[in-house]
Amino acid sequence: MKKFYTLILMAAMAAGAMAQDFVSQGNGTVYTFNTLSQIDGTGVSLQDDGSYLVSADFTIAAGDVLQIVNNDVIKMANGVTVTIDGDADFAPADTALITRDAEGSNPRGFWMLGENGNATLKNLRVEYVGMCFGGVNSSLKADNCTFTLYNGKLSSSGTISFNASCDGNIIENCYFIENTLNAIGNGATNPVGIIIRNNLLWHNVTANRNKPQINLTCAGDYDVHITGNQVIGGQFTLSGGIGVSNMMSMGHTGVVYIEDNYIADNRYGITTIGSVDCVIKNNTMIDNCYETNANNGGSCVSIYDSSSSSNIYMEGNWMEGGLWGITVPTGAPNINLGKVEDPEAEDYNPGNNTFVNNGNGGVLYDLFNNGTATIWAQGNTWNVEEQTEEQIEEVIYHQVDDASKGLVIFMPAKTPGSSVEEVSAAQQTDGLYYNLMGIPSEAPTAGGIYIHNGKKILVK
Repeated sequence: MKKFYTLILMAAMAAGAMAQDFVSQGNGTVYTFNTLSQIDGTGVSLQDDGSYLVSADFTIAAGDVLQIVNNDVIKMANGVTVTIDGDADFAPADTALITRDAEGSNPRGFWMLGENGNATLKNLRVEYVGMCFGGVNSSLKADNCTFTLYNGKLSSSGTISFNASCDGNIIENCYFIENTLNAIGNGATNPVGIIIRNNLLWHNVTANRNKPQINLTCAGDYDVHITGNQVIGGQFTLSGGIGVSNMMSMGHTGVVYIEDNYIADNRYGITTIGSVDCVIKNNTMIDNCYETNANNGGSCVSIYDSSSSSNIYMEGNWMEGGLWGITVPTGAPNINLGKVEDPEAEDYNPGNNTFVNNGNGGVLYDLFNNGTATIWAQGNTWNVEEQTEEQIEEVIYHQVDDASKGLVIFMPAKTPGSSVEEVSAAQQTDGLYYNLMGIPSEAPTAGGIYIHNGKKILVK
């Protein structure tokens, strides 16, 4: 009997050994999915249709490279995770596809966790799976990729997520389409330096969770640039546009730049939470109002800082159709929406922010200062017939309405001669006009904002 049990134990140990995940040797080898399919025990196999099935987890060790070759089709089975402690060279010349192996499968995706392992993603279409990066001494570069239908199984931080602090990351010219969770994000304790530019984010957070489509922790000496993106929501009631935060009150010397983005149809447009230094400039925010309770959100821009240590600069933004224009729920952050008295001053700001039809409950709210700090807001165009002190006072909530709140200094308002000129469509007949989706036409096709000869044009 003792011998019998010994045989069973040996068989079980042998079976366990056979079931171990493949780990590469870390000797500088470049692995492709084709070469992995020729190695026993990797879980990668070549299929009759020329695709590669990944049926088991495997690890590429530090020092090695996992490469995707042009026209590769990689199908991942349910629950599968590929761990890369070395480099990820996912940059085929033209195209490659990563997807699930069958309807109903929920593969997890790629852990890129090597401290010195870089990741390059280019010309890829990625379906259902996530990408999580954690290279402390390295960076992730993504260009001309499509990420769609992410199932949320790899990380709750986003379709592309970061689980360690690192700098030099770039995500550009990519498409994030109908992912279950947000497109790009990181954890609350690991800020990253990153450039996110010229991407299209369309109807992400289909699970309707309390997440913005871009959701970043910003702290330390890392600068963050979120520029030139289109962030279009699916009119979901819980997911917002762009969120930057420092909820753990970490020290910071870096600056967040949110510039030249088109943000529409989200629960809210832009929110900052905690101690963050942020420049919000030349963004267009339209109909970010899909919050069911105005007391819980729906702002074009919300600045929440109970620590009273944020520095927020806003210039040249178009804010239209929100339940609120700008809200300051609490605290005393340093907010500069326009300070025009001394053009030579360090804190000079021409303002040029425009408010259009922001309100709820039948009341217009261009700026709601529920905090205690004085807010400078000169040089802006308010949602009133005439830019007079008496009329503007009606769309601002501040110390005049409640003595415990901070004062808003809003005069002088915008003067004639704005960079946004009101003209009729009939007057625009020369050159090309680019709408806010970047689509050109010989003349404006409807009312709205266009870019023409380097200027913003408002066509009525």
